[in-house]
Amino acid sequence: MNIISIDPDKRSVLIPLFADYLPQRIFIHSVLEGHSGIALVDSKTNPRVAQLTHPGWAILGGDVTHPVAHKLVEQLSDMWIIPISEAWRELIFQIHGHHLKQMPGITFSPKSLNLKHLRSLQKRIPFASDIEHIDLSLASQLKNEGLSSLPGFSSLADFAERGIGFCAKIEGRIISHAVSLMQCREGIHIGIETHPDFRNKGLATAIAAKLLVHCIERGVYPHWSASSENAASIHLAEKLGYVHDTVYETLGVP
Repeated sequence: MNIISIDPDKRSVLIPLFADYLPQRIFIHSVLEGHSGIALVDSKTNPRVAQLTHPGWAILGGDVTHPVAHKLVEQLSDMWIIPISEAWRELIFQIHGHHLKQMPGITFSPKSLNLKHLRSLQKRIPFASDIEHIDLSLASQLKNEGLSSLPGFSSLADFAERGIGFCAKIEGRIISHAVSLMQCREGIHIGIETHPDFRNKGLATAIAAKLLVHCIERGVYPHWSASSENAASIHLAEKLGYVHDTVYETLGVP
């Protein structure tokens, strides 16, 4: 049986294959709604198994006993896989077990975020720098300065139209930013980066707070997740007011 790609506007047929998995639903919905990524299936009309892929990441769903399931897992390399069930985890280990790196991930709940607290944090921007909304010009500058990739968008123009982002600049240079790495109708997945010369000075906190205020005021779900090894991201999430929600597993295939 062949593995085929399904067009972005036809991916809603895959929703039942991933309906019960919530920790990375922004990732999943971003692909299923056709905003980003690649969807590989066994059938375009009656799919029983599917693989959703963003650069460096994959999630598989559906009938793990289907012959195409084995083929999909077998061809994965140089990426992190998020198993959505114990059955998928067993298949991934069966095929790649002696190569895999295991790394837990943590999702955070935004239910405890407080607008007053966030507005206070966003005012603590150091260096007398303003926080600017990222438009097409600033998105182009981000790319030119090598500070950010936007895997959930087809182009910089697409990000400028659909994405959400804020940044801080000094003497015309972007030194920190918080953006939607991917998004769907429900919400966004947040990515934050600060230039190494300006880290640990409060920039990420202020800009992330600005982004969160923007999301909350507009009813956008601000998804935050981090690997268990990323202490800086975990600490920042807690400082902003997130609370730990779900622990999930990621499996790295070299």
